[in-house]
Amino acid sequence: MTDTPAPPRNRTPWIVLSALVIAWCLYLVFFGPQRGGKLAPPDLKTPVVGRPADFAWTLKDLDGKSVDFASYRGKAVFLNLWATWCPPCVAELPSIANLARNARLKDVAFVCVTDEDAETVRRFLDQQQLNIPVLLSDGPPPPVFHTEGIPATFMIDPNGQIVLAEVGSAQWDAPSVVDRLEALAHDVKTASKTQP
Repeated sequence: MTDTPAPPRNRTPWIVLSALVIAWCLYLVFFGPQRGGKLAPPDLKTPVVGRPADFAWTLKDLDGKSVDFASYRGKAVFLNLWATWCPPCVAELPSIANLARNARLKDVAFVCVTDEDAETVRRFLDQQQLNIPVLLSDGPPPPVFHTEGIPATFMIDPNGQIVLAEVGSAQWDAPSVVDRLEALAHDVKTASKTQP
């Protein structure tokens, strides 16, 4: 009686799994949170010219109530597109929470938008102990806010112009950002006093 050689093992699943693990590691190295938790402040010197914001966007709060993005028209707006599964997004959220709590920015509207379900977001915010204003989107944002990736952050001036568009994580509570947003909020007050 001769032994029959065992059929060759299919190694494809192991190769695919190994490739996925390597791809994930490379993603974390190049796009994940920076080492030591240190994020760089955003580059505020490169303005975005000729890009009016699109306020035709209906969102929902975590309780399911509709929020019309147009309600932010005429205000300085800090808009952040993010997701709970995105490591760079998670890395910058504490700095956004600090920024939103800054007393100098009480006249700035902070809008953090994700397309995830309310329960996932609520659970994430509780686990991370974050108190940030989050709205939910049922679909893609208006084309002017489309980006190659997230996190994506936009600053909108009171005239509805996008004055900053940044893709990638940043230290949003840096003094330069506070100064820039405070200046935008001041423009709101000036504009409202001069309008008939």
